[in-house]
Amino acid sequence: MPHNNYFEFKQFTVWQNHAAMRVGTDGVLLGAWANTYNAQNILDIGTGTGLIALMLAQRSNANIHAIDIDKSAIIDATYNFEQSAWANRLSVSLNSLYDFAKSTNQQYDVIVCNPPFFTNSIKPDCKKRELARHNNSLSFDELATNAAKLLNPNGRFNVILPAESERTFKIAASEARLFASRICRIKPKPSKAPKRVLIEFMFESEHAEEAELTIETEQHHDYTPNFKALVCEFYLSL
Repeated sequence: MPHNNYFEFKQFTVWQNHAAMRVGTDGVLLGAWANTYNAQNILDIGTGTGLIALMLAQRSNANIHAIDIDKSAIIDATYNFEQSAWANRLSVSLNSLYDFAKSTNQQYDVIVCNPPFFTNSIKPDCKKRELARHNNSLSFDELATNAAKLLNPNGRFNVILPAESERTFKIAASEARLFASRICRIKPKPSKAPKRVLIEFMFESEHAEEAELTIETEQHHDYTPNFKALVCEFYLSL
């Protein structure tokens, strides 16, 4: 992704002057993959620039609320929501997930989160990027527990994670009575192992529907048909 102050999609533009984490492929994958069927209320945890919330607004008729603990991210998300065609269905607040879950009785049909997941890597110098990237600020246990509190009984909770974190997160989710219903493992190229995994959780799931998606062929920027099909409603170049 280019390091511009904005990223233009087909139906909206994401300005990223303040947020620690800029538009990236992980967010686009989650925003395009999450099932929004019949959703009336959606929650985006750790919204950053508001990218995923905007994608879900484009893909649904739901009311979408976003939260973040970074004041700078709130500035970007607020502006991006206000400039979009779905401003009347998008809202954002400065909240930790723990505090938000305590303060609301609202339950959500769909919850999405591109969580901070670097547990052992060298921490970045920028404090905002540390909060956005490292799970010191939001552990897997806390995320799963509070998502379960906020999810309606038939709701769907969606995350994108490093492939190596799949088992750890599934254990945390199962302790909150959430079980994988869909899994998509993401490979950067055919010759590479999966680097990311998209997982949808529900309160009741007998078995998970599993799939694999490869982003590029062995040639850089030569995107596979399956990746193009997933994100073609968003990228200007597709």
